[in-house]
Amino acid sequence: MSDATRLTPEEIQSYQELFKDYPEALDALDLINESDGDLIESANLLAAEAGIEISSRKGEDKDVNILDKLAQKCRSVICDDDFMDDLMSGLLTAGVATLTVSGQIPQAVATPVVIYLTKKGVKIWCQSN
Repeated sequence: MSDATRLTPEEIQSYQELFKDYPEALDALDLINESDGDLIESANLLAAEAGIEISSRKGEDKDVNILDKLAQKCRSVICDDDFMDDLMSGLLTAGVATLTVSGQIPQAVATPVVIYLTKKGVKIWCQSN
């Protein structure tokens, strides 16, 4: 598992402080903590809980993780310059709010996606997807 898909207990604590005013994000972080920091496992559970089905497209790489699939669903928002600037400036709460307002995914699901994009590098993700 790559560093972009796993959080340390210290990182989880830091994100809990950052998202202290966002109850659904805190619920997501609790689940991430229960999943030993595994963003993929927690995103799978959160997406299932929210009724979000992510199907594999014909010919799609089976190793594509759910975080990439969820991000792909919101690509037009994620790869917007303002969104990328927010994430690169550390405004993760704004990133989660933007994805939530877009109506594509709920706040609890947006939380691990935004954390993943921040750790991976949102510009790098947009260039490779």
